[in-house]
Amino acid sequence: MSYWRRTIKPLLDDETGTLFKQAPARVTLGFPNRYSVGMASLGYQVIYRLFNQVEGVACERAFLPDDPELFETQHLKRGEALPTVESGRAAGDCELLALSVSFELDLTNIIRMLDLCSLHPLRDQRSDEDPIIMIGGPLTSSNPYPLTPFADVIVIGDGEQVVPLIAAALRDASSREDFYDLVDGLPGIFLPQRHSHEPQWATAPKELLPAYSQIVTPHSELSNMFLVEAQRGCPRPCTFCLARTMYGPNRNNQGQELLDVIPDWATKVGLVGAALSDFPHTKMVGRALTDRGIKLGVSSIRADTVDEELAAILKAGGLRTFTVASDAPSERLRQWLKKGITTEDLLKTAQISRDLGFSGLKVYMMIGLGPENDDDITELISFTKELAQINRIALGISPFVPKRHTPHFQDSFAGIKVIEGRLKRIQKELRSTAELRNVSAKWAWVESVIARGGPEVGMAAYQIYRSESIGAWKKALDDVGWVDPFASNESRIDLPAGQVVHGHYDELAGRQVSSHAEGLAI
Repeated sequence: MSYWRRTIKPLLDDETGTLFKQAPARVTLGFPNRYSVGMASLGYQVIYRLFNQVEGVACERAFLPDDPELFETQHLKRGEALPTVESGRAAGDCELLALSVSFELDLTNIIRMLDLCSLHPLRDQRSDEDPIIMIGGPLTSSNPYPLTPFADVIVIGDGEQVVPLIAAALRDASSREDFYDLVDGLPGIFLPQRHSHEPQWATAPKELLPAYSQIVTPHSELSNMFLVEAQRGCPRPCTFCLARTMYGPNRNNQGQELLDVIPDWATKVGLVGAALSDFPHTKMVGRALTDRGIKLGVSSIRADTVDEELAAILKAGGLRTFTVASDAPSERLRQWLKKGITTEDLLKTAQISRDLGFSGLKVYMMIGLGPENDDDITELISFTKELAQINRIALGISPFVPKRHTPHFQDSFAGIKVIEGRLKRIQKELRSTAELRNVSAKWAWVESVIARGGPEVGMAAYQIYRSESIGAWKKALDDVGWVDPFASNESRIDLPAGQVVHGHYDELAGRQVSSHAEGLAI
């Protein structure tokens, strides 16, 4: 039995909202991760709908198999190509193969997916007979440069305005070069073979929003949930976050606009936004949906704006655990990051969660911030014990990864040993107090390299995509001559976040900081 019929067809049969279309210009929209992860991406679903709305263009989806090695040995080597979801045709049998990439650590998955489509991953090794490879998604806004060895076209920013223009150019172009000529100069279009620096990002006008799901499936990470975007961007000045710069300016949708795009058959609705408790219509929309018996899902709520009314609406919508972000282990570091959340805000949220019968409070935070020391970790431990006396506490701990287009672009990564030492202390002292989940310090280091690297980091990923490991990454980075230009930079609490005492670093890299981020730390 074919891979499509055995593995993909059952997923297809359980979908609601799938688009089936045939047209002369064929697009494969790939997601370089599992089906369940890709179908939880609102942006991916929006792009799928936008391509299919253009006359003369048809778009089908493809995903990385759960076990790429097994697919390669059992199917690809026997002549069975990676299939699309809708029809089972070969994913590489198209005019445009577009990949939507959300995470830095999916860099090797991009390469693997091109390989499974029987396409050479490197741009300069492909011919005009191959499909055009286009890469978009949050990673391209964060840092497109590691993608340049692989992509023919990189799309940076919002897709709502530019994707229909790309689709029309694909339909109308007489050749590959003609297509490049038609898209060259469009907002957000970066052609690595023609351009040396990323362009101004594409920014969707408000009238093209809100974004909302096309397909609902029980096999998504957000099972059977219809997603709708309440706001794009963020009004807050938190210095570490890409939401304000990457998705700016902040654009709020009206409450009725959200309700109008939610279909009658939806039983679970997820509201998407960076600061939903700042969104002026969250309570109205939430109450309208819960009155219809619809279950609610939300991203984390800001502890400084939560109140009992909002929490009660979320409880009525089926939320069992309340989620907030501290983002730093201590009060002084939250102030340094301009987070705007105090210890009292978090205590108040814990009390509200207890009083309304939530089963617990989940708190997300980062460690490894530049000026962080043992006293900050001591405060985290002490404060978590205080929270745990109010309600059950779960901590989600991630190492801090500096990103381009934020004021922290030139901050150093704290280091694997430093972060592992602090995690070990937290685990030892809180093991009986809170549920602890943490991101690997080693893989956070890889993420930090990709987040600020150039084409050489992409070439390092190309060396190891079949056998990825931390050791393989270190060797490959040595082989391509990568050095950390920010390792000796020093962050201090007496300096605004993002302003550092410079070590020796590449001035060209320093100039790549986006103008969007200028002044955010002042």
